[in-house]
Amino acid sequence: MRENIDTTQQRDAEVREGSLFAWPRFELDYTVEPYDDAPDLYTFYPHDASDEEIITQWISATEDALVDVTAVR
Repeated sequence: MRENIDTTQQRDAEVREGSLFAWPRFELDYTVEPYDDAPDLYTFYPHDASDEEIITQWISATEDALVDVTAVR
């Protein structure tokens, strides 16, 4: 059985700018297109994107393809 180890200090060091292990930080907005006969479709785009930028700066995924990033880190 794995022991739960507090790695807060390690994570803080990893997110410092310039670290090879740092994850990029950015804000996203999203819309959800619900379907009755299929998984919901989520479309993500940059928070500060203009209407014109949203046309080319987006990605969609079905609900069953999404995972919580903190669960896989």
